[in-house]
Formats: sequence, C-alpha cells, structure tokens
Amino acid sequence: MTPTIPESRGRDIATLDSIQALRGLAAAYVVLYHSGLTLGTEQTPVLAWITANVIKRGHVGVDVFFVISGFIIAWVAVLARPRPEAPLSFVIRRCCRLAPPYWTMSAIHALLLNPVTPAVFAASLAFVPTSADHAPYYGYPALYVGWSLNYEIAFYGAFALGLWLAGRRALWVVLALFAVFTLALPWWRFGAPVMDPAQGNPFVSPWVAMASNPLVLEFLLGCLLAWAYARWRHLLTRGAAWTMLAIGIGGFLASLPLVGPDFSLAGRGLPAAALLAGAVAAEHTGLLRVPRALVWLGELSYALYLVHPTVIEGVKRLMPELAPDQYGMQLTRFAIDAVLALFLAMLLHRWVELPGIAAGRRLARRQG
Repeated sequence: MTPTIPESRGRDIATLDSIQALRGLAAAYVVLYHSGLTLGTEQTPVLAWITANVIKRGHVGVDVFFVISGFIIAWVAVLARPRPEAPLSFVIRRCCRLAPPYWTMSAIHALLLNPVTPAVFAASLAFVPTSADHAPYYGYPALYVGWSLNYEIAFYGAFALGLWLAGRRALWVVLALFAVFTLALPWWRFGAPVMDPAQGNPFVSPWVAMASNPLVLEFLLGCLLAWAYARWRHLLTRGAAWTMLAIGIGGFLASLPLVGPDFSLAGRGLPAAALLAGAVAAEHTGLLRVPRALVWLGELSYALYLVHPTVIEGVKRLMPELAPDQYGMQLTRFAIDAVLALFLAMLLHRWVELPGIAAGRRLARRQG
C-alpha cells in the first residue's frame, strides 16, 4: 500500500488549493448548522425545506474533515516522503498543531459561557471521551465541538503506532486496527458490529466505544484515497476528472436531503470521499482553479471551527429569542455570528495556531 512517489510529485498535498477550499467550506457549513438559522414556516414551504434539508445538515462538515484528515496524514507522513516520518516527530507536529488552539478556546469557553467541573475540563484538554453513551459524541467536552477532536487524536495514535511498527507500511497497521475495533471486536463481543454511527457499539469503556464507532472508518476512506492518488494519479485525464468531480458534487449535494439527519458512513462518509476525490482530480488535471478567498478560508478552517461555538452562544445570550418568521433578524444574527467568528478565527490562527505549528516543527527537527 506504499508505492514509491516520484520526487517531482512529492509535494505536501495539504497545500493543494482544492483541499484548503473544502476545509474552509466544511467549517463554514458547520458554522451555518450551529448558528440555529431558521428560515420558513408553513406559509413559506420552500424556505422551510431549505432549513430542514440544507441548513440542518451542516454536521456533514465533520465527515468532510475526517476524510480530509485521513488523506492528508497518509500523504504527508508516508506517501509523499522518500522515508516515512518518525513516529515521535509525527506525534509532536500533530499535537502542537491541534492542542494549543483547542486548549485556548476550551479555557475561554468554559470561563465565559460553559462552567464545567475540573474533571470534565481535564478530560477535555486530554482529548478523553467521558461517556460510553450518546454515540457518536461520547460525552461533550468543555468546548462541545471537541468531541470530533477526540476522534482525531485517536486516529493520530493509530497512525503513530503504524509508523512505529511498520514504517512505510503504516497504512496496513491502521487498516488492521480499524478492522479489529470496528468489526472483529464487536463481532466477538456482541455477535455483530453496529454500522450506524448514531447507535455505536455498546462497550462500557468510552475509549473502546469511540474507537469501535464506524465513524472512524471515514479516516480510512481518506487514507485509501491518498494511496489511490499516489498510485494512479498519472493516469488521470480531464475527462475522468470531470466525471469524478460531477459525481462527487452531485452525490454530496443529493445526500443532504436524501440521507437522514444523523451521521452515516455510507450516506455521509462516502459522498464526502467522492467530493474530495473529484476536487483533487480536477485540480491535478488543471480543470479547477480555486478562488483565493476560499484558500484563505481554508487556512482559517481549524480556528473557525474552534471559535464559532463561543461566538454563537455569546450572541444568542445577548439577543432575544427569534421566531422562524423573523427572517431579517435571523439573517442579521447569522451575519453577526459569521463576521465575529471570522475575526476571532484570524486572531486565534495568527497568535496561537501558527506559533504552535512552528514550535512543533522546531521540536520535531530536534528529534530528527
């Protein structure tokens, strides 16, 4: 699963504009979802349909994040390198990127809006799920979007183990671990695995329950896409890229109203993977040129994901409750949410995220 990458092709795929754009759009969609924007009543069925089937489906941004994460990690840690990244270097760089912004916003959110017990706050900072119930969240951290980062850290741990045990064949270890936790272990314990992320496997341990949730397979989808891109991208033609992009966009958009409101590996993860594959293929063949504004939004995507809960909750507490037919006020509040979230995301990105990334690179070089 680890073909040799020609040096001319071995650039960091995290810099691809299409991936940055998808990151940004996914983060913006999650902001839209959490904003509580409600348009339409019985008298305006079209707006009501948009609210129910588009706005209220914004959690799919998390599926896009997971697939992208699997793609990027597989590429930058193994597939794009003449040698796989050292496990310790990998852990240092990823943790320095993920933790400082999350810890910062967790502290701010808990201090200003969501007081929690010291135990919950400590578990939040340690990326530890706190409950075996309420799949796929398994207990909300101090900053509620942190539930998805618990999955991210678990994936990093699996990948670091793969690098330590197998080097260039790390993807095989990740595949084996996911197969054990999502298929073999539930089959042995309960007679059959549960493939519905919203239900999950009924393990007592929160960590095992989370690791066995089929939502983790979205990371594997991204890894497999990266492997396929590394192996066969030289065969891509413009016609094939057009087809992949059309299928990706069409399938993703169709899945919004056709799939239920919950998470779904087949109904959410596969369309997210198809969308990513089409975008990357289109950019690789020169069909797609991403506007710089979307690239900029992608650079802010992690910070935007972290700051928006605090902004949205704060604005809601300052403004009166709005009825669905108060369209002007609904849109005004969403505009306020978006502007404030972007502004704070720029600050977090500039003063916390970028220094953390730089520190991680310095520490990783020392280990090398």
